[in-house]
Amino acid sequence: MFSRIKQFLPGSSRSLHTMHEEITQMHKELAQMRKEFERLYDRIEIADHGINGNIDFKFEERVLPKMKQLSDNLQAHDSHMKMFAWEQFRNNGETLVDAKKRFFSTLPKATGGLRLLQIGCAKLLQEFDGICEQSGIPYWLDYGTLLGAVRHKGFIPWDDDVDLGMMREDIDRLVKAIGNDERYHITTVYDKYACCKQIRFAYSDTDIPCFLDLFIYDWMPYSSPDKLAKQQEIRKCLLDKFKKDTLFDFWDNEPYLSSNDARSSLIADAFDRCVTEAKDDDIICESNRASAIIWGVDNVASGQQRWWSCARKDIFPLEKLEFEGIQLNAPHNYDSILKSQYGTYLDLPKDIHTHFQHVDHALLNTPETEEALKALSHDYPGLHRQGRQADAHP
Repeated sequence: MFSRIKQFLPGSSRSLHTMHEEITQMHKELAQMRKEFERLYDRIEIADHGINGNIDFKFEERVLPKMKQLSDNLQAHDSHMKMFAWEQFRNNGETLVDAKKRFFSTLPKATGGLRLLQIGCAKLLQEFDGICEQSGIPYWLDYGTLLGAVRHKGFIPWDDDVDLGMMREDIDRLVKAIGNDERYHITTVYDKYACCKQIRFAYSDTDIPCFLDLFIYDWMPYSSPDKLAKQQEIRKCLLDKFKKDTLFDFWDNEPYLSSNDARSSLIADAFDRCVTEAKDDDIICESNRASAIIWGVDNVASGQQRWWSCARKDIFPLEKLEFEGIQLNAPHNYDSILKSQYGTYLDLPKDIHTHFQHVDHALLNTPETEEALKALSHDYPGLHRQGRQADAHP
């Protein structure tokens, strides 16, 4: 790990030696903390098995404070290590923000099947952009795709999907714009686990595993805590209905139910009633009355983005950002949007090894998939330039 960090640092042997000693000392202290955690867990397990009769007193009065102290120390050490590394990486006269942007711009691209998948998705995104441009349908880069455009000018190296935001009525217009075009299809799947309507734009060729996720947004007259709480209550009632009403028991057996299944109409109707209720309560409205935009009630609702809304001017008018060599739509105030989604989004990410895989990466190495992706990406405009960048960072 140190050798990989070293390539980004100044050539001073003294500064490198100092950093190495600091990291070594931190490693020793973290190892000691890990041993202390293990000892505490052993004590808790012994008490939990009834060997120690006064667990409540010892756990709450002695163990919990100690664990909190250790957790605080770990977080402090983590912050100190990052601070030290960034200071070593930053050039003279360079701001910390510019140093972080420079760092992310130097990260190597993905390789192998994952990179082929990314280029295939970028090609699909380029064609999607052309359809929307021709039909006057607005969309914007969202979530990890927006983060990748700002931070990497393309895919996050370990990402494997594309996230786009669209207004509800524009998704309906997109379906009509595609019409009978046999090259593409739009699928709707009802996800039991996330209780959401999953909409994807993809190639009709099933050998090409590329797709674009389309997230639904609604117009909002204005944003307020009361309106956001009311939408949360609408969705909570819907989740309770899905859980308790035996009418939806079939969904347990097929948690990813296609809209082509006749039974999906029951789920679709339930979501539609939520949208109608939100309209009746003046949570959502028509475009001509809107000063805000709200996350659709039929989207997944979890994590930091739960019941999210923003000012209309944060999204529109749309900006252009570079993504894998092409110019694509992005929110007008993309910095504010990213901060609302990720906080300090230029910090080192935590999901390098834990990012959810939307596509089985093992399947990317099958001859059929590899051939389809290579054929798809052969004429992609930024492929050769990106290939040279990837070669420069093996």
